[in-house]
Amino acid sequence: MPVERVRPLLGTLVLIRVDEGGGGGDVAAAIARGFAAIAHVHRVMSAQAADSDLAAIARTGGGAAVTVDRATAACLRAALRLAAASDGLFDPVLPGDGASWRDLAVAGRRVRVARRLRLDLSGIAKGYAVDRACAALRAAGVRRAIVNAGGDLAVLGGGYRIRLAPGHAAPAAVVALDRGALASSDVAAAWADRGAVQHRDGRSGAAAPAGFVSVVAPRCRDADALTKIVLVAGAAALPLLARHRAVAYCSRAGGDWQTLAPDAGSWGAAR
Repeated sequence: MPVERVRPLLGTLVLIRVDEGGGGGDVAAAIARGFAAIAHVHRVMSAQAADSDLAAIARTGGGAAVTVDRATAACLRAALRLAAASDGLFDPVLPGDGASWRDLAVAGRRVRVARRLRLDLSGIAKGYAVDRACAALRAAGVRRAIVNAGGDLAVLGGGYRIRLAPGHAAPAAVVALDRGALASSDVAAAWADRGAVQHRDGRSGAAAPAGFVSVVAPRCRDADALTKIVLVAGAAALPLLARHRAVAYCSRAGGDWQTLAPDAGSWGAAR
């Protein structure tokens, strides 16, 4: 019988549902470990908390370095790799005074900051937290489960069908997910028309165009970040999707679903 729990974390509601435990293991304890992994990411990578690693990085500059949590260092390394691979289209550094991802260097747990800047990992940290929760469930012997943090999700085992529902007037689609992760980003046309920036092009600071993108990939952290890249770059993101063994499902207002798939048979299809 499935066991499901929901908690408010990462600025959303996080669901962990175990559909198949590990042969007599304590499912409730496994779920608790999953939530503990997410809560840890929430704490150390908060953009608001004064005692978070991001706050410590914001207080550092001029070539100085700060020691951060292992999780923060790992997530930041992944973010910087994606920033380099996208030539800065994905940039975890907030715009201001010319600062960019190039002003950061990570070695072990040490983060060196070339100039004062503000770091925002919201484009990747939620996916990273989902990955850590899945790792905790797997270590506890869970065989089949889903972790869903406000639409950024990953599964253990197969047989999951995920509904994609854009905010604009468009038909919903369903993705069959047998393994890996799925993340979505939705830029509402109403907000874009008013000049509100929900996601941006890290190179120019320009707002991403209105639209809905879901990315399926082996890791939720990569799927999370790739949704922002595909929103801006569209089909030009295909080489980056291929590098991460990812597939993107895109919907623009008034248009049909478009699939960007370097290998359409890798993960599943939207229907």
